[in-house]
Amino acid sequence: MIEVVEAFTITLAVSIVRGWRPAIIGTATALALLAVAVLIFGPLLHVVLINALQFTIGILTFLFGLRWLRKAILRSIGVIAMHDEDAIFTKEVNSLTALERQKLSRLE
Repeated sequence: MIEVVEAFTITLAVSIVRGWRPAIIGTATALALLAVAVLIFGPLLHVVLINALQFTIGILTFLFGLRWLRKAILRSIGVIAMHDEDAIFTKEVNSLTALERQKLSRLE
């Protein structure tokens, strides 16, 4: 769910700075690439041993969870900043605005 919120934040920032058309094109392209990857690699899953795949994914999920736990502990004791969606959105908008300004200055 966190990744969905972050992807939506980026899409919203792009749509505000550059308009809805590039945001929709980028989102559609990403979904199309995901569909192509599933179509290409999906049938290959029968080649892989399911127990080995489950074990590997379990280990990776465990390690990913430990990383989240570490970040949560560091955030709770104040070592790293809390996750701020408003700041992330502002950063994306500023980044895209700077890119637009560079493009306009090149055209002049």
